[in-house]
Amino acid sequence: MNVRCRRLAFILFVAACALLLFACASGKAKAVDPVAAIYNLAPVQRNADVPSKGVFYCIFVRSFADSDGDGIGDFKGLTAKLDYLNDGDDLTTDDLGITGIWLMPMFPSQSYHGYDVDDYYAVNPDYGTMEDFQEFLDEAEARGISVIIDMTCNHSSIYTDWFISSREPDSPYRDWYRWTDGTDPSYNMKQKIWGHDVWNMDTKTQTYYAGLFQYGMPDFNLANPEVREEFKKITSFWLEKGVDGFRFDAAGHVFNSAELPAGENGQPQAIAFWEELCGHIASVKPDAYNVGEVWEPASTRAAYMKGLRSSFHFDLGTVIVDAVRYKDGGQNNLANQLSSNYKLYAAQNPDYIDAPFLTNHDQNRISGMLKGDFSKLKLAASLYILAEGVPFMYYGEEIGLMGAKPDEQIRTPMLWNTAGKDKMQTTWIESKYNKNTIPVKQQEKDETSLLQYYKRLIRLKTSHSALYEGRMTPVWTGKPELISWVMESDSEKVFVVHNLEESPVTVDVPAELSEEIFNLIFATYPDTKVEGKQLTISALGTGVFRLADFEK
Repeated sequence: MNVRCRRLAFILFVAACALLLFACASGKAKAVDPVAAIYNLAPVQRNADVPSKGVFYCIFVRSFADSDGDGIGDFKGLTAKLDYLNDGDDLTTDDLGITGIWLMPMFPSQSYHGYDVDDYYAVNPDYGTMEDFQEFLDEAEARGISVIIDMTCNHSSIYTDWFISSREPDSPYRDWYRWTDGTDPSYNMKQKIWGHDVWNMDTKTQTYYAGLFQYGMPDFNLANPEVREEFKKITSFWLEKGVDGFRFDAAGHVFNSAELPAGENGQPQAIAFWEELCGHIASVKPDAYNVGEVWEPASTRAAYMKGLRSSFHFDLGTVIVDAVRYKDGGQNNLANQLSSNYKLYAAQNPDYIDAPFLTNHDQNRISGMLKGDFSKLKLAASLYILAEGVPFMYYGEEIGLMGAKPDEQIRTPMLWNTAGKDKMQTTWIESKYNKNTIPVKQQEKDETSLLQYYKRLIRLKTSHSALYEGRMTPVWTGKPELISWVMESDSEKVFVVHNLEESPVTVDVPAELSEEIFNLIFATYPDTKVEGKQLTISALGTGVFRLADFEK
């Protein structure tokens, strides 16, 4: 090549670089095409920007990704897989798009699950070092991912220094746990819960301690101000490291009546405790997001909203499964039930945040309940993710990972690729149920896969304020095969319609919305459309329509 040709090639190279830089500098608007995202996976502007908005992903570290080949998931493996969850770039579609992570227990523990904590100020050595955990937090933050960690305030393990010391009657930690000598008639020493004794004898001292879940999980005495102050120190410690909040395990069981003296009402004390602790957390990090496990009816969950503000929506998954299985929405029953629960929550705390989910680490997985049918699993995902609040996905749900009791078989390894093709595949336990489950790598190549649909759905949720911060109002179409509602924020209003039938359904726009102008912004399948005042919703599909007259 002569000098003139080399000079021309250089000029062309510089010009190409200039065009590329201009394209990058001209903003995301040119690369984000809302029309492309209606029927296909396409880049969107994701606007949910604080921990209390968006979509969370629950991870059991032991099962997620293994960096050192010992078969056990760890922090380094988790960090290496962050780009799968969210790479921090709205213009890509390779990542799932979640905005938050809930880590199941990552403290030192004698059990595989970690809910019996040995040390609240350290990390499980099976998962790595504190430096590894810090690197994970930093890398998550760089991608715009919030991280909340599991916190067990109801009980510790029997191996904590506190409990070991408390076994001595004159220990300063004696009153940190619930001890009795068995002679106080106000306690029912024969009390059982879930088939086992509440009170456990300590053979060394011939006295008894309370353990709601099992003898190896002694319950804290949260009436003791010293214990409450300790949990404030613990939460501050992790917040200062960069954690964005907490998932509170067994939140509905603190001050459980089974271990209280006769006549003592535990619920007001429990709510006061959560108000105190969550108030402290807010004083340290105002944007922190906390969510409680209150596995109780809606009225009880509502009462706890006073202190926790956010609570998991237990039993919603069962209602969704039944609706999908039987193809019957009744008279918009699911939407009406959700609305009724929301009203209970609002009466206790107008600023409540619901936390809907399908199944969690204590329940049989959703994919098994719906027999691995991707079309039904897509519909189930739409039904909870497009409702109010912050939805929580259980890891592997996006690929149809299966599992059923016992608990170990609900918490089996994430499937990244076919056997032997991903070095970070965990192997600590073999799954009985996932021989035919399609792994991540294969689903990423199929635009019709469950994984690709979850990517679309999460992008929709996190880009529209009506969906990630709006309130819901049931609006029925009059068709029992359809479930529908309006989601509305201060700046946006959308109509969400789900079709439970295995054939398309065409319906007139509901009378209360007849003056609105409908723009389709999302559809599961291409035959969903709007024509004048008629909507067609595809079989087992969801349609989301933005009401243009509401734009401000």
